[in-house]
Amino acid sequence: MGIALDLSKALPHDDLAERALLGAMLTNNTYVNQVFSDLTIDDFYVDAHRLISSAIHQMVNDGQAADLITTSSILEKRNELKFVGGHSYLSSLIDDIPENLDISSYSRIVKDRSTLRKIILTSMGIIQRGSEPTAETDSLLNEMQEELIKISEHRIKRGFFSSQELVPPTLDLVEKIQKHGESEGLKTDFYELDDMTSGFQPGDLVVIAARPSMGKTALALNIAANMAIKSKKSVAFFSIEMSRTQIMMRLLSVLSQVSMSAIRTGKPHLSQKEWHEIQLQAAELENAKLYIDDSPSLSIIEMKSRSRRLMMERKLDIVFVDYLQLIKTTGEQLRRNDSRAQEIAIISASLKELAKELHIPVVALAQLNRSPETRGTRKDKGPKYLLSDLKESGAIEQDADVVIFLHREDQVDKDTDKKGIADVIIAKQRNGPTGIISLAFADKYTKFGNLEFGKYDAEE
Repeated sequence: MGIALDLSKALPHDDLAERALLGAMLTNNTYVNQVFSDLTIDDFYVDAHRLISSAIHQMVNDGQAADLITTSSILEKRNELKFVGGHSYLSSLIDDIPENLDISSYSRIVKDRSTLRKIILTSMGIIQRGSEPTAETDSLLNEMQEELIKISEHRIKRGFFSSQELVPPTLDLVEKIQKHGESEGLKTDFYELDDMTSGFQPGDLVVIAARPSMGKTALALNIAANMAIKSKKSVAFFSIEMSRTQIMMRLLSVLSQVSMSAIRTGKPHLSQKEWHEIQLQAAELENAKLYIDDSPSLSIIEMKSRSRRLMMERKLDIVFVDYLQLIKTTGEQLRRNDSRAQEIAIISASLKELAKELHIPVVALAQLNRSPETRGTRKDKGPKYLLSDLKESGAIEQDADVVIFLHREDQVDKDTDKKGIADVIIAKQRNGPTGIISLAFADKYTKFGNLEFGKYDAEE
């Protein structure tokens, strides 16, 4: 038996609490900032109360006094005074102020009722869209979860933290670094890269960018395997381009150092020693907390939703995304006239939000445009890449905390003396140095390794 929703009833609200807050602000403008640090104008339910609170808010922001006379005046200029009930209604707000005024309690009441309304209206919208013939279950489930999370975030959002609250945990972190010589960053197991970045930091968006065939997926898989197997971290890997079977074969090749071609095609046949090594590494991989999602046409809402769920169910230390430009935007995020650059900006900002929300690093792979190929390279100082080479959007450059370019000279110059060497170029690091390091790369196994090659400053 279904449950009918009675739409004739007013949505949750508390008229007395709203009136008390408005009356308090009209008599004492010091309450205005206190009220609007907890509430927005839209949290008031009654139309007249939204108009009055908007007028009070504007006047105080403009440095003017907001009292009975000035508020009436601005409402009259807006042609809104008659809609709020005129001078008499404004006067009644002051007359009805409770003797024991408790601004925090009244604000909490108004916020609670506003949150309930948002939950109800969001649910009604989902019900309406769910009844349409074209409704898609997965899309509606993801949209509903995203909207409820937004409501929750608005409800619990906190502004300032005092230095008294912040100093002790900061000192604890500094002491930990001094004692152990390490930050809380996740180690890639590539020593020079870890030295320059102090590991991938919680809340950071790390972008690894390259032209096609330079090995950015291979580098990401090498780092993911190191973290999952050696550091025992919980790793999520979203692969929009490659299947989960292809990824597992690559990882087995990397870990066992058995030719990828032999694993994939059976030519040449694996020797008994190679097969034994694969089985050993497969056991290591089987016990690792590595989670792979190879869903095609993955949207940013789905990606965030699945990451949150994995965090709740099994904990999560880092997320990898291969690759950023393949993620889609859907639903309310996607507007008909949006360019692809605007979509990428939404995706980039969402990945950064996910990193901050879950307090983990998010590593996103990205394609570069053709500019580096036309610009050429400088063999004495390594390849010349610019942050503007990031394909389709400058928002990636803006949102990323760390931008790493990957270049293999033997991919563009067959006669180079840098065969089997990959340049890892830290072009941007919000809280650390930029520069270039080199890693060994075995193409046969798509394996990266440490190379005592010395780092040097990147060109500006």
